[in-house]
Amino acid sequence: MEKINWCGYEWLSQERWGQIHPDKALQWYDPTAIEINDKDQLILKTHYNFKYFEELDTESTIGVGFMSNTTKFGYGYFEVEAMLPTGKFLWPAFWMWSFQSWPPEIDIFEGYTKNRGGYFRFDIKNPLGFWHINTNVHLGYMPDNYSIGAKSHWMGFKNPAKHFIKYGCEWTKDHIKIFFDGRLVRYITDDDVMEKLKGKTMNIIINNAVQDGIDEDNPTRSKFIINYFKYEPY
Repeated sequence: MEKINWCGYEWLSQERWGQIHPDKALQWYDPTAIEINDKDQLILKTHYNFKYFEELDTESTIGVGFMSNTTKFGYGYFEVEAMLPTGKFLWPAFWMWSFQSWPPEIDIFEGYTKNRGGYFRFDIKNPLGFWHINTNVHLGYMPDNYSIGAKSHWMGFKNPAKHFIKYGCEWTKDHIKIFFDGRLVRYITDDDVMEKLKGKTMNIIINNAVQDGIDEDNPTRSKFIINYFKYEPY
């Protein structure tokens, strides 16, 4: 486990419970896939880097950049400014989950390139949500956990893989507001949702990732570039 100082916070180069998810063994949280350049930009990569996990008797072929904050965050405003990676079957995300349990989880965004290599995806049922960048909230108790539903949103015509976009979340006891470049894209006030988040402290995560379908032997060498992370407590 490596600890990294960035934007005034301490981060881990993996999940707080380990370097690999047993149900997603295609990838592992690889500290060599993390770079902070001379502009203080965080760069989270994907690349081929075979590793054997003896404790799980599992082989993993793709190293991904993953940053998990050690701070226990409460209500407030959270924001990154980021340019998303390009390549097939990528899954970059900015999200948070509770220090007390999983769920709950708030997905400020999850991007999906699938086999297209980019985020554009036209959906006749949601013609303005043509960038495949979703918000969501996961709730409940294992094994009966559930989500309120992933949604894509109108976020303008800027390609998020060619421009830096601000992704923000305002979380209070009464609501969750999610913003893309200052535009409110999702507003959640449901009493059941807010009650399940009450009293929780959150672990902020920024990560690059891959999905099934990627070439394990020659995966896309991608870069997810983040200019900053900031938090304003409420």
